[in-house]
Amino acid sequence: MSYQVIARKWRPQTFDDLVGQQHVTDTLKNAIKNDRVAHAYIFSGARGVGKTTAARILAKALNCVKGPTPQPCGECDSCKEIAAGTSLDVIEIDAASNRGIDQIRELREMVRYAPAASRSKVVILDEAHMLTGEASNALLKTLEEPPDRVIFVMATTQPEDLVDTIRSRSQHFHFRALTFAEITGRLEEIARKEDLKIEAGAMAVIARMAEGSLRDALSLLEQARAYCGNTITDQEVRELLGVVPDDALEELVGAISEGSADRALGLVHTFQKEGRNLQHFCREAIRHMRNLLIARTCGADSDLIAATADQRPALAKAAALFGEEDLTRFFQILLETDDDLRRKPDPRVHLEMGLLRLINASRLAPLEELLAELKSGVSGGGANTGAPRSAARAGASAPSSRSTAPGFMAAVPAQPKTETKVQFSSPFAAPAPPATVAASTEVKQAPVAEEPNSTRAAARAIGISQERVAEIKSTIQAQQKFLGELVEQSSLWELEGTELRIYFSPEKRSFAEMMEGRETLERIRNISSKVLGRAVRVCAKLEAVEAATASAARSGSGTQELRAQFERHPIVRSMLQRFGGKISEVKRSQGDS
Repeated sequence: MSYQVIARKWRPQTFDDLVGQQHVTDTLKNAIKNDRVAHAYIFSGARGVGKTTAARILAKALNCVKGPTPQPCGECDSCKEIAAGTSLDVIEIDAASNRGIDQIRELREMVRYAPAASRSKVVILDEAHMLTGEASNALLKTLEEPPDRVIFVMATTQPEDLVDTIRSRSQHFHFRALTFAEITGRLEEIARKEDLKIEAGAMAVIARMAEGSLRDALSLLEQARAYCGNTITDQEVRELLGVVPDDALEELVGAISEGSADRALGLVHTFQKEGRNLQHFCREAIRHMRNLLIARTCGADSDLIAATADQRPALAKAAALFGEEDLTRFFQILLETDDDLRRKPDPRVHLEMGLLRLINASRLAPLEELLAELKSGVSGGGANTGAPRSAARAGASAPSSRSTAPGFMAAVPAQPKTETKVQFSSPFAAPAPPATVAASTEVKQAPVAEEPNSTRAAARAIGISQERVAEIKSTIQAQQKFLGELVEQSSLWELEGTELRIYFSPEKRSFAEMMEGRETLERIRNISSKVLGRAVRVCAKLEAVEAATASAARSGSGTQELRAQFERHPIVRSMLQRFGGKISEVKRSQGDS
């Protein structure tokens, strides 16, 4: 007999051998045991997770000499023929290359005849989503009126591409991707049976590279055995597959932690000199950053981490260097860098830019920390709340996730009922590409603490009585407290014809925006119409700023006065000190209407 690769030699032969698909195997075994096998199944899922294998096992279970049985013997002629792929009654068709109507017509003719030597005839359509529309319609007729003792199994990676009429006539089972632990467990078992000595690190690399596919993992194991022999080491597997060593990932984490661009760029230079694939490094960095994020949020013992037991202490130590927000930002930057490496030329430049963004991102203060300082009126940059990188963050810019914008906006109230925007420019910012929208950030002064509802001044009313307004508010409060608190922030109610306008002061713009949701307005409209006894439309608006203030803002002298005022404003001074920029423009907001 010719040599069989590991993936074929250790292909599961019973339902119990299938790894990670118990929800499918238990259902099929119960159906066989209770004589409730359907005439058509759809097996969907990623490549290499057991779809076609499960279809073959189902055929064996139905046609075993001891069956139908959930546990085929594997010894009878029927089981052996099905396992070898020589059974006349198990028809396996590659729908990717036999996708036309003529092939399906031939299949329809074949299934009209009774099984040659078996109890049931099983038709396995692999990559069934590749069938043409005409072929799908031809198959549909057979599924509507299936011949006796014929079972159809359609295996596909894209079940959504199957026509709905076929899907509605079939039982659908989704095969999930395997976890890191499931793949490593099966690799250990097979390596033991094959007398292979494989290091834990090498096994972890193979399991990660397989990305949930056990067949891919076994193919990589076969490749590693051909390269290394019966003793498979971590270093040799990394060389074979082009995977960077763990110390390179640790070097990257150290460079980010210290804010060292020199160390990060040195990694790229080393990889380029060694001829390594830069995109492979980026993807390994993505997997490593994911492990760090899970270790930070769920603990280093979490089953979600794709790492061996001896690698977890180092992951826990590295994860402790950063916060959850930092790691999430790093993860997003690496994903975007990987996309750039795939789609754009000159991978070295894009990887270097991605690593520089990681270095700069690590120096940013968390948003909550910055807002806390602004709300408390800190004017001099203040002390950080225990953040380990406070000194490094002090002069950092705030780049967007895709590129660094030439400046950012900060909205600071200048006078009551007015809002002025200040354009900052930072020495750390680089011009954004023409196709990139400049990032903008709005920071507003913390609102003055409101009095309790019992002592808050009632909203003004025009065209509607205060009593009706109070009745509408109390009804809303009784039905949904959140909406009740929302309308309590209003400053004016105006009823004109069939339109009820609820006004908010400019500093309470956020409450007006929360009311703009379709569902929210509909609830308020229903309650208002019921109280008023007639149908009304409801809308949320901002009170207009005073004309005199707007006129002063447009005048040159007013702008200079505002500029001087903002240069002295504690929030603006804090922003300038935090981001190392300067005020380049002061203008009145135009959106308050």
